[in-house]
Amino acid sequence: MAVSYPPGPMSQRARRSYGAIMVFTWDDLERYIVKAGEKLRHTPGFLDFFRNIGETEKQRIGLLWGALRALVNDQGEEAAIETEGLIRHMPDEEDGHGAIVIRTFAEALRARIYKLEGSGGNLYLDARPPGAQMRAFELLRLRTPLIPFGYAAANRALLDAVPEPTDVTLLDVGIGRGGQTRALLKNPAARRLFKRLHVIGVEPDSSFALGGALELAQENVLRTAAEVGIEVTFAGIPKLGEHLEVEDIAEAEPRGLLLANACLSLHHVGVPGQGSKVGRDDVLGVIRQAGFSRLVMVEPDSNHYDDDLALRFLYAYRHYGTIARSLYSMLSRADASLVWSEFFAQEVRNVITHDGPRRVERHEEVGRWVERLTSRGWAMDTPPELVAPSAAPPGFTVESRDDACRLAFRGVSVLGVMRAKAVEGAAE
Repeated sequence: MAVSYPPGPMSQRARRSYGAIMVFTWDDLERYIVKAGEKLRHTPGFLDFFRNIGETEKQRIGLLWGALRALVNDQGEEAAIETEGLIRHMPDEEDGHGAIVIRTFAEALRARIYKLEGSGGNLYLDARPPGAQMRAFELLRLRTPLIPFGYAAANRALLDAVPEPTDVTLLDVGIGRGGQTRALLKNPAARRLFKRLHVIGVEPDSSFALGGALELAQENVLRTAAEVGIEVTFAGIPKLGEHLEVEDIAEAEPRGLLLANACLSLHHVGVPGQGSKVGRDDVLGVIRQAGFSRLVMVEPDSNHYDDDLALRFLYAYRHYGTIARSLYSMLSRADASLVWSEFFAQEVRNVITHDGPRRVERHEEVGRWVERLTSRGWAMDTPPELVAPSAAPPGFTVESRDDACRLAFRGVSVLGVMRAKAVEGAAE
């Protein structure tokens, strides 16, 4: 299937370039996906997503694909013209044919071509002062299932790991401002199962960028504990997850039943030799070595870890295109655009524009996380139904399969929740 440029004026230079790179058609995209079969083993039905897209959006993706393939084939000037043409010709607002996603991906490719360092940095450590971003987060938390599903499923998995009332230590890697822990404390089962709860919050020292996340987490958690009548103590470790060591955890004095939680945090652990001290396998090993019996994880179900730009581009379009559809199906146009621009567009730019240490949004498929866990002395034991399927809003489904509970939108898995237990006697 050949694609045509969106209608509108175009310079002769752009037309000449457009013709020069159109050896990369929709058929080329399909052939690439088929050839990448082994790399897609954790994502069945990957090609079906692209085949089921409407014709207008297919044409736009085809042009993006042509620009990307030109870029990886050292035709940077041609790729730049294509992306600039797409940006100029996209509607200002979402039109039901992926306009806002296409524009974001075209801008990300353009930033990569021109090496624009200010585009797509670390969304959290480089955050602007609270304002629009905080409103966008509240919309995500209150008006979409994306955050509530992760919190509810992970907290259910944690509570399910407490067989009887006892003292519990919760190691929360990437605790943020303590939102998930507060939700955990408000669960009626927590008052029955936690005699005392010791929270160890791991969060980088972000007082300048985020107003003191660890301090806010401690304040929020202790205030909620007082409200619900649970005895809670708090210890903070002001570090990135990849810098966490067994000694740090020991100094925080864990006691009782040891449970660990990592919600949307471990995909930020980078690659050794590319700015990261250790890899994510090492972090999983540290948590196990510190004596924790259960680890609960929440992670996006997509592959933005691979260094192959073309593969990463396709995974990212499938993932973020699905997220955008879900936002516009649930929120007003203005609110959906706000959430997209404040959160997900920034992630797209990081995934597509950067390599090396600056690429911090390195998501992996749920199946790949399962492989990592089992290789570091963990065995999967995710409970079969963490969230009732009937709780999903229109368009969403909750699926329990392959050692994880997944949230999907229109058949595309976007988020997975996993629980693993430490295997006694397993090699470190």
